[in-house]
Amino acid sequence: LCKTWKLYTRHRELLESFPFDQWHLGLLSRENHLSDEPYRNFLCNSLCVLGDGIPRNWWSTEVDGWSGGESSAAMKIDLDRRFSYLDGFALETHLLPPERPVTTDDVEKSQQTYDPVSNILAFNSWEEYYALREIPLESPVALLLTFPLTVYYALLKHGCVPITVAKMLHRQLRVHLIGIEKELNFIDLFKEVGFLLPLDLKVELVFIARDDMFPTSCKHDSSEEKQRRKIQLTSNLTIYVECGIYNESIDPNFDCGTGPPDMLIGLNAGLFAYKSWRSVIEYLNTNKGVTGVFTDYNEYSGVNCASLGGATTRGTLAMNPFRQPHAMPVYSMNLPQFSNGFMYAFNHQILDIETYTS
Repeated sequence: LCKTWKLYTRHRELLESFPFDQWHLGLLSRENHLSDEPYRNFLCNSLCVLGDGIPRNWWSTEVDGWSGGESSAAMKIDLDRRFSYLDGFALETHLLPPERPVTTDDVEKSQQTYDPVSNILAFNSWEEYYALREIPLESPVALLLTFPLTVYYALLKHGCVPITVAKMLHRQLRVHLIGIEKELNFIDLFKEVGFLLPLDLKVELVFIARDDMFPTSCKHDSSEEKQRRKIQLTSNLTIYVECGIYNESIDPNFDCGTGPPDMLIGLNAGLFAYKSWRSVIEYLNTNKGVTGVFTDYNEYSGVNCASLGGATTRGTLAMNPFRQPHAMPVYSMNLPQFSNGFMYAFNHQILDIETYTS
């Protein structure tokens, strides 16, 4: 076994370390490395959120897969339907985060702190987040919350300068989420990003799905009409949904939301997996003022994809504390693999505090 591969496998124990109350342990077993079946059984038999007679919810795309806009999972998407946390999670109320913004009392009770520059909450673990939102550790909501919490963590770790610039210009923070697929099934889950951020920080998230990955059932009748949706999720968070190839059929500066992005985020990107990521990297290379944050399933892929940005980008690669607490199947290599497992950033920017405060 090569020394690098051995190092990656040694991180398995750390990657499998979570603070939850027992429920997640069965999702880390060897059986999960070989098949999706243990996860399906957990959702169907332990959580009872999937199965015959159960209304569609946010778990529906966890095991159905997303093989394109005409796949069975995609065809059931209705972008015009709004879900509450109760309907989306389909769990008992006491297991859910409160469907409201974080309050001062929440922050004081959980003893959380704020980032001194961006002024957003600076929690760094599932345990701290659960305490803040008063979610019991027996709750499995982290399995889905990995998506909005990873977006939030990207803002915390790499968004200080973009947030500061947006505030100085008295406009919303513009974030483009590229490579969107199953996230279209639980758009309303991203309310949590708005609930965690200060109410005076206005944010627009532009969800961008490739044409072949965009649900055919959600496309407008006219092929000439842009496949755009605007959804006001919370008072400080607006979602736009766009269909096309970033920096090719879609111009990032004119076709997305209200203007050019401050940040790009790609969840479970795998930059070598699709050639459409090439135009995204080209955009970041020619727009050094735009920060691009990506996550990957495993460390090997993370290192190689981050290397596209050079040594500086590779140096930002780190384990994501808000990775999904479920070991994913690995069919070609024996590496620990988790949804949103590792995070790295192109064009990471450091704020000059003296200039900012002068």
